[in-house]
Amino acid sequence: MPKMSMNEVTTFRWSFIEDVIAFSKAGLDGIGVWRNKIAEFGEERAVELLREYDLSVSSLSWAGGFTGTNGYSYREMVDDARDAIRLAGDMRAACLVLISGGRNGHTVNHSRRLLCEALAELGDFAAEHQVELALQPSREELCGHWSFLSSIDHVMDILDACDHPYVGMAFDTFHLAGEADIVSRIGTILPYVNTVQLSDSGTAPRTLTDRVMLGDGRLPLVGIIDAFERGGYDGFFDVGIWSDRLWQSNYDRVIDRCRVQFDRLLLDAAGQKTPQAIPSK
Repeated sequence: MPKMSMNEVTTFRWSFIEDVIAFSKAGLDGIGVWRNKIAEFGEERAVELLREYDLSVSSLSWAGGFTGTNGYSYREMVDDARDAIRLAGDMRAACLVLISGGRNGHTVNHSRRLLCEALAELGDFAAEHQVELALQPSREELCGHWSFLSSIDHVMDILDACDHPYVGMAFDTFHLAGEADIVSRIGTILPYVNTVQLSDSGTAPRTLTDRVMLGDGRLPLVGIIDAFERGGYDGFFDVGIWSDRLWQSNYDRVIDRCRVQFDRLLLDAAGQKTPQAIPSK
């Protein structure tokens, strides 16, 4: 059966311990851990808590920014990513999500060279800790400062250049579902996908937080899930909804509704009758 995890960004106002307890109580298969929440809680305590609640870590987010767009040097961000890999290994996380950083005044070739050099070093280090790396592209119109990779083709170009068994990609529906022929392309890129991040949105989101509950937007989520399942994807579907509206709502209800809507998408993908969804507030 497909595995659903909940990313901590969905329950933005909750602490790490609140997330772990609530996600476990809800019977979720896993948790997508956010490093900001871990920093407040403590890494060693976090690892112990996850083991106490027997909660699998679908992904750890995030590390990267190797082009210097966040004010730190290349070496500082590579060292930070190495720390994140160690933490992901201790958590037995399925993958660590990476972002490239924006161009930051560099040429495209130089930005690409910085990223490839980082991935070569980090891929070897990740192999030592048995952690897959998942490079995430971003919508160019919304977050060019986060990543100069804005399409599947951009990511595949980097992955081909690196050719490292521990370096793959993160497939985020918010960033990628609008690409042409996206459903038909999944079979080709599936061997490189280390995590699938699910959210929904309208056709022209204006900000990163213009995401909505699964099934409430216009992204082809049913076709995407079906394509991954048919291709044999056995990783997590990590529900991560950046939404100003949902962040102000009742998180227990958000979790319940995410579970119902995810099951509904699975049934739609299988061509079966869907259950009644919990209405939104």
